[in-house]
Amino acid sequence: MTIRLPLLLLFALTAFPFGSATAQLKPDKDLSAVIASAVAAVGSQADIAKIKSIEADADCIGPKGKYTTSISSFRESKTRFEQRFSYRAPSSTFVNGNVAWERLSDVNEYSLASPFQRMAARAHEYQKMAFDIRSFFSELELAGDEVFEGRPNTKIRAKNELGMATNLYFDKETGRLNGYILFIPNSTETVKNVFLEWKKIGKVTLPSVVRATDSQGEWTLRFHTIRLNIADDRILNVPPRVADQAELMRLHEQQKTAHLTYNAELFVEMFAENVTQLQRGVLSAKTKAENLARFKSYFSSLKFSEWEDIAPPVIKISKDGTMATKTVQKRVRGSYKNEKGEDVSDHTVFAWLEVWEKLDGKWKLTTIASTEKTVAN
Repeated sequence: MTIRLPLLLLFALTAFPFGSATAQLKPDKDLSAVIASAVAAVGSQADIAKIKSIEADADCIGPKGKYTTSISSFRESKTRFEQRFSYRAPSSTFVNGNVAWERLSDVNEYSLASPFQRMAARAHEYQKMAFDIRSFFSELELAGDEVFEGRPNTKIRAKNELGMATNLYFDKETGRLNGYILFIPNSTETVKNVFLEWKKIGKVTLPSVVRATDSQGEWTLRFHTIRLNIADDRILNVPPRVADQAELMRLHEQQKTAHLTYNAELFVEMFAENVTQLQRGVLSAKTKAENLARFKSYFSSLKFSEWEDIAPPVIKISKDGTMATKTVQKRVRGSYKNEKGEDVSDHTVFAWLEVWEKLDGKWKLTTIASTEKTVAN
């Protein structure tokens, strides 16, 4: 399937089969039994422990035509996910731990992937999901019995890594994953995903055909090739430019944390020893100590209720990897006390440009040019 919100949400939560447990057991014991049955449906613990990687290739068809899917899954949190289409440009996404990136236009240029793209790539690891359930899902909760695809199933509620709610269905007779229904956030739409066939690969049995249905139509992935322990994870070494982008995004999130927790030390930690600021027609330069005192005062005078990006920040890094710029547009809401000690609401939209330099191997903020406008509450 293609990487579009309605579709990829499809594959966000493939889950786990189940053996013939009754609904009368204690919830924790029952849930553990479901997971144990799911793993047993794949193979013995000894045989599963031998799986270090899975490489799977599928011929696929969707509402717009034919495409192929190729994916490599590793026991560690590493994923290679590539698709080629008869009707649009190819896509490639790579995951290594918390870092995810995409290859641009099928050439060796890369850019940081969004959390959704990361989820979409991992959501196609159907074979690994069959025996490594808790690596993909959280907040598992039994929800009774229900007929799914004409068969009696046990339903489990779960969430994927982006917190998307899903009902998972486990065939009470075979112990295999029968499918799931995903609830699209902020929508009345759902996506139905059904595991149609499984294939014996050596001594384990893994999903081989998946059908998903959403508002756009039906998508079918037929995995004609599934191979164990041959995938090479060197392709998932994080490119230096991607590592820099990831670090700058981490620092971007640290800025938010510092503001919402009123932690001036955490904020100023990323500053260079001297920072130049352009604001309201004034050019100024402050030392790190001066900035720390300034932000301690600033944080003590405000109470934030919102400090959110209006659009994702745009990061550009120099070819030699020593300098970077980041453009930000942010909405800030909160309150402050006026001269009379009264709380005054404030709603401001900021747009700014940051300049970063890599100093002694670490990214440091050296310059910021900021604009702002007050918005009616």
